[in-house]
Amino acid sequence: MVLGLSYELLALLFAAGALGTAINAVAGGGTLVTFPAFLAVGVSPVVANASNAVAIFPGRILVVRAYRRELARHLRICVITAIACLAGGFVGALLLLRSSDSGFLRAVPWLLLVATLLFAFDRRLARLARPRRGGPAASPGRIALVCLALFAISIYGGFFAAGLGLLMMPFLAVLGVEEMQELNGIKNLLVTVVTSVAVLSFIVAGAVSWPGTVAMSLGSLFGGYIGGPLARLMPALLMRVLIIVFGMVLSTYYFWKVYLV
Repeated sequence: MVLGLSYELLALLFAAGALGTAINAVAGGGTLVTFPAFLAVGVSPVVANASNAVAIFPGRILVVRAYRRELARHLRICVITAIACLAGGFVGALLLLRSSDSGFLRAVPWLLLVATLLFAFDRRLARLARPRRGGPAASPGRIALVCLALFAISIYGGFFAAGLGLLMMPFLAVLGVEEMQELNGIKNLLVTVVTSVAVLSFIVAGAVSWPGTVAMSLGSLFGGYIGGPLARLMPALLMRVLIIVFGMVLSTYYFWKVYLV
């Protein structure tokens, strides 16, 4: 027993972290595994969401670092949009911290359903976000509207981050960035900005289950190690179907548990 969690439950969180990270390497959607794992071991809903955000945060920094060259080409856009996302993420984190466990639990099935649907339709969203060659550079007015949209989306991200990047991409696509990798780099930066301010808020507020978070973080390192080889062996389409089915089953279960029992 470590601060209220048995070794068996810590092992479960380690396994969830490994599986979630490996799933992200193959097809994405790992949050649909990691967040419910915290709930399954008895962590309260608000703390479970905060702990999940902290556990998966280190990997986000590594992803942003890999895009540093692409980001340097659009420094002005990165700074302006990051400010909007920073503010929105802070508001979202405060909303989560001020939510009661019972209130947040009632939102859980809806959040899981939204995350599952975003994952299911991510390729259509990606097509909407595909840059148009030779498109005009973004005007100040367009940048302001995009920042307003990103602020609103980041509130959701600070509250519950699953699918955040997918929500951002169609709005980022109108900023005049023509290379998809550059657009993806900006998206990863902004998701990390939102997550970072949320993580800092959760830590300062003491809303993190540290034993479980550390166990899941260690599992995610292992999952990152095996995720590459797994991505080459398992068909991505099969993994996508399994994740969508799993997400719908989870959503149905929590709708039943929260609203019908």
